[in-house]
Amino acid sequence: MSHAVLALAAAVSCAGGCVWSLPAVADIRARDDRPLSRRIAAAGCLTGWGTVALLAPLLLTPVPWSVIGAVAATGAATATALAARSRVHRARELREAERHWAAWGYGIPGRSASSRRRAFLVWLLPGLVVATAVAVAILWTGQANPGRTAAAALTAAGVVSLFLVLAIADAARGQAVRRGKAPTGSIRP
Repeated sequence: MSHAVLALAAAVSCAGGCVWSLPAVADIRARDDRPLSRRIAAAGCLTGWGTVALLAPLLLTPVPWSVIGAVAATGAATATALAARSRVHRARELREAERHWAAWGYGIPGRSASSRRRAFLVWLLPGLVVATAVAVAILWTGQANPGRTAAAALTAAGVVSLFLVLAIADAARGQAVRRGKAPTGSIRP
């Protein structure tokens, strides 16, 4: 596939990504009006789409594939790290809100089914991204042969399975918290 076709695909993807990037810009600009976890998540979103936007013109230049891959991997790793940091901050914010609800004498508010599905996807989607990056890295490092392809597929399946187990465990923990059966100090994301 030519560089121009990939550049066009990156540009079209970036244009379609405005559905996520424009609200992220609004979250960043709102500063202290938004929780810290939301601003960090917005920074991760903008990093990811900024990487795609950077790849579009980069694909039109005569740079080697290794440079393009390094830029893509760096952007994906940074966006994933920001997403993980956002999740940690969100858990802290939820613990603080739960302490406030408990101090006021109210129970812990439950989450809706849509928020539980969203929490499940928060674990699963990064797993798919990481699995794809790992498979590409394995295939990129040497000659294409059936053994290398099988290793890439098995490694990617293992990464997705790990993230799937984490998503299921997180959902089970959330249900236990809602039923009041969670151990003291546990949180729900």
